[in-house]
Amino acid sequence: MLLNILSIILNIVYFVVINTEIYTDTAVMPAGGVRKWQRSPVDRLNIADQSFLLYLQIIVSLISVITSILLLFGVNNTLIKKIQLIALIGSTAVFGIIMLVTANINVKYS
Repeated sequence: MLLNILSIILNIVYFVVINTEIYTDTAVMPAGGVRKWQRSPVDRLNIADQSFLLYLQIIVSLISVITSILLLFGVNNTLIKKIQLIALIGSTAVFGIIMLVTANINVKYS
């Protein structure tokens, strides 16, 4: 039961972090000025055309949350427990991949 609640909380935290503006992009503009943008990991994924990672995160998180809710409501099936555990591990892995990829994206402005 604790794992089910933890799974739901973790997936909510993942989405909050992914949508929080934590990166600052700077670029020298043609007029000579410097412009700064505050971007979230979602923005950076979209800029780099890697939004499939966001969709993968959404799908795996939904599977994790839905199976956790089913288990909280008393559906005791070993297959659902295994799917929930695999989805939780997958959601955490995809979140880590997203954070690594977005930290290493260098967008070039013209």
